[in-house]
Amino acid sequence: MAIEITDFEEIKLSSEKHYFDEIINASSLALQGDKILISEYHNVPEEYPRMHIINSSNWTYNKSKGRYGKGPLEIVDPQIIVSKDRDNFLVYDFNNRKISTFSFHDTTLLASSDRKIVDPKMGPVRLVLASKGNYLGVPKESENKILEFDPEGKLIGTYGEFETLEENPELTKLQISLLNGGRFHGNQQNGIYVRASVYRDLLEIFDYRTKRFFSVIGPESKLPEFEYHQSAFGGMMSFALDEPTKYQAIAVSERYIFVLYSGYSHLDYVNSGLSAKEVRIFDLKGNPKWRLTLDRSISELAINEQTNEIYGLTTDEDPGIAVFQIPEELL
Repeated sequence: MAIEITDFEEIKLSSEKHYFDEIINASSLALQGDKILISEYHNVPEEYPRMHIINSSNWTYNKSKGRYGKGPLEIVDPQIIVSKDRDNFLVYDFNNRKISTFSFHDTTLLASSDRKIVDPKMGPVRLVLASKGNYLGVPKESENKILEFDPEGKLIGTYGEFETLEENPELTKLQISLLNGGRFHGNQQNGIYVRASVYRDLLEIFDYRTKRFFSVIGPESKLPEFEYHQSAFGGMMSFALDEPTKYQAIAVSERYIFVLYSGYSHLDYVNSGLSAKEVRIFDLKGNPKWRLTLDRSISELAINEQTNEIYGLTTDEDPGIAVFQIPEELL
């Protein structure tokens, strides 16, 4: 499906911001129940916790989690896996080759349990929960768009193969996977999962129940300028510092797909702190609905369907959590 910017209805949103001294250099934001989970960038000093829990009900700091290390129950670079569990949350740590369970209730930094991953196919992937405790993941480099793993991390399914590009027919499927690389998220309840490209106006919507893909292209259809590099660690795509980025984050609600859209380059971010000031909303089939233009730049996205709020990590001089009210038109 090809779309145009005029297919969206524009709505302007303003926000309030909450700041917490305990957060050093936040890299990601997730919402589980009424708890906001924040993870830190890998370059934060080792003596600081890797994660933080915030109470969204009253905007108080709850506690820290995640002691840095490569030993049992420790963690290096956390990727939070959202679930419906009220007592625990899951974290995937590729560096330690494990999935860890953390309790919301105890005060220790350590995980309550670890599950080591032995399947080498479970590499640097973005993981989300599917049914029956399985995981769906998007690898950095693969001929398949989505991989499925059982609870122990063993590969049990592959979905979708990358199509060749008319503009660059010489590119292999592995190279196209790198070119299309970006964000991945979904909703375990309705079975809708979304791949969003960082450097292309491209969404790939996967219906886990039917195993069908829907692609949404545009408004910009031209491929970015890139260079492909091969090394002993696999391939990589490099892009110019002034190349505008596209999709930055995804959240899938019961009825809609929310995607944070940038249009700013890495140089814009370095020079002015601008990352993204627009949320594009699609229905679950990929039809464009609304463009939410934001009063401040954010880098991450989460949707609270109980309070009808949008949360984002701000990218200003004193980063915090921005809160936007979801417009009535969407409710």
